[in-house]
Formats: sequence, structure tokens, C-alpha cells
Amino acid sequence: MKGSLKGIQAWRSRRVQRRHQRSLEWWERERANGKTRFVIRSALTYGLTIVAVTDIVGHLFHNTQPLALAKGVFFTFFGVLMGLSTWSDMESKYKKALNEARSKALPKWRISAPH
Repeated sequence: MKGSLKGIQAWRSRRVQRRHQRSLEWWERERANGKTRFVIRSALTYGLTIVAVTDIVGHLFHNTQPLALAKGVFFTFFGVLMGLSTWSDMESKYKKALNEARSKALPKWRISAPH
């Protein structure tokens, strides 16, 4: 029983590591396109998605005519904030991973006490 539990834990650990690695590879491609492009695309994607979903739900359940333009502007502005936050978060994870990779690549110096 303990062996199978360790096997499951090892599998989960490898899966998390692969997901983390793919995330960092994706981020490397995204950051090459630039911060401005990322933030604008995030803002438009978020804003338009939220407006579309709330508009559809409003029509289906409430039969109302919401102010889509005002919501579009508001949620797009909020999307800019989310894009900046995501950029900052992913950039810190990326730099942390680079520093960890560099520290693993450096030789371990053995410092001995003077005789």
C-alpha cells in the first residue's frame, strides 16, 4: 500500500513539474512579444468575454437591454489591471526559475576553514 501511495505522489509531482515547465515555456514566448501587447490582448479578451457573457445571461434570464458599451469600457479597464498583474506575477516566476536554473548549473564551491 505504501509503495502505491509513493508511486501516486511521484506521478503527481512529475505532473506538477511538467505543468510548471510548460507554463514557463509559454511565458517565454509571450514575453518575447512585449508587455504592451500582452496587456492590451488581456484587457480586450477579458473585457469582451465578460460583456458577452453578461449580455447573453441578461437576455436569457432577465430580458433586459444592458448598457454593453459602458460595461465594455469598465471591464476592459479592469482587464488592463488584470493584465498588468498577470505580467508581474509571471515575470517574477520566470525570473525565479531562471535564478534556480543558474544556481543549479554553478559548481558547488567547497570552502574550507584556514588551518
